[in-house]
Amino acid sequence: MKPSEIKLKIIFGLLLVPFGLIGQETNWYEFELENVKIDFPTEEVYQLDTIVKGVRLNQLYTQIGNSTLIIQKLPAESSTKDKNLSSLPYNYESLIEYYEGVIDGAKESSKAEKIRKEEIKLGELIGYKSIIYTDIEKPVIESRTFLAGNDLIMLSIYFPEKELNDIKETFFSSVNLDGLDSLEQYTGKSKAYRRGYVFGKVFFYAILGIGIFFLIRTLRKKNKTT
Repeated sequence: MKPSEIKLKIIFGLLLVPFGLIGQETNWYEFELENVKIDFPTEEVYQLDTIVKGVRLNQLYTQIGNSTLIIQKLPAESSTKDKNLSSLPYNYESLIEYYEGVIDGAKESSKAEKIRKEEIKLGELIGYKSIIYTDIEKPVIESRTFLAGNDLIMLSIYFPEKELNDIKETFFSSVNLDGLDSLEQYTGKSKAYRRGYVFGKVFFYAILGIGIFFLIRTLRKKNKTT
């Protein structure tokens, strides 16, 4: 047999492995991504830990047929260390607004034509389900998004196929976030509070500066009299 024929058979055999998962009983394997547990329908799972536009993005992914199953974990906010200046959600309305921003950003990046989205629950956590389409009939990405503490968790299937419906539901429902540092979803402050907080700090430092000025002035006067 020619080397080119052997190579072609090897490539064809590798392609058949993920396709073989479709339409047969599937074995599931648990993986962990920074205290987040998730099941994949194969042991061939890869990790990518990188920086995207200054934000650390850590993810696990695998290929099943033409579809990619992926879980991503990234900081929900990285621009401030002062919790009183956090712009994360502080109530239900701001949480939904946060999710809307995440989904709209994904839609714009994918150049999608249409998006379907709805609120979901994972235990007590409020999350978002979204399906992004290039056209009405063809979904590009189906995702589940959860905010927990300062962590944003996204489960996605790129180019989801109908044959993967059972695998898709098991994959999405297997995620376990109990190991995260916090499951709190309302950790931020309103824009009005943050503005007032900044002015309050400025006001305090201004008073402190004036106090130090007059203290130095008083000490100088005492020194002159002596």
